[in-house]
Amino acid sequence: MNRWTRIYLVGVVVSILLLACGQGGSSLPFDPHVKGLKLVKLIRGEDAIKAINQLHGMTINVVRGFIAHYTDGYDKATIWASEATSEDLAKRQVEVMIDKMKKSIRSPFSHYRILDVNGMRVIAFDGMGQVHYVFEHKKWVYWISADAGRMEMLLKHVCRTG
Repeated sequence: MNRWTRIYLVGVVVSILLLACGQGGSSLPFDPHVKGLKLVKLIRGEDAIKAINQLHGMTINVVRGFIAHYTDGYDKATIWASEATSEDLAKRQVEVMIDKMKKSIRSPFSHYRILDVNGMRVIAFDGMGQVHYVFEHKKWVYWISADAGRMEMLLKHVCRTG
């Protein structure tokens, strides 16, 4: 994977995470303990914001960020979460990110679809061997990446604990 593809992917992930269900402070906007998965790396604070900006290839307006990497020994899952300064900005960040992904000829993502999950708009798509869900909740943007068999459980987990 070349540098620009990596930067693009990080940007997409970060934008999704901005939608989260979290509250203030330095606490996570989701429970880091996920049934059936082991948390292998948690990035927070300035390191997370730096990674989010690197993914986007530019500085975006993020108050806080978190990146949680999981595995079950074989499959991997990642939850990106970033907090925008307002609910409107979080919504715009998701819209801009998805629009840019769809228009990019280098995007590894395809089969975009919109899901209604208990009244919440979730943008789902496939790529890089995983399913991806991007959504916003209040000021948080989330990007969840996982194999298809775990995605529904992860979405419920993030929304239930945020």
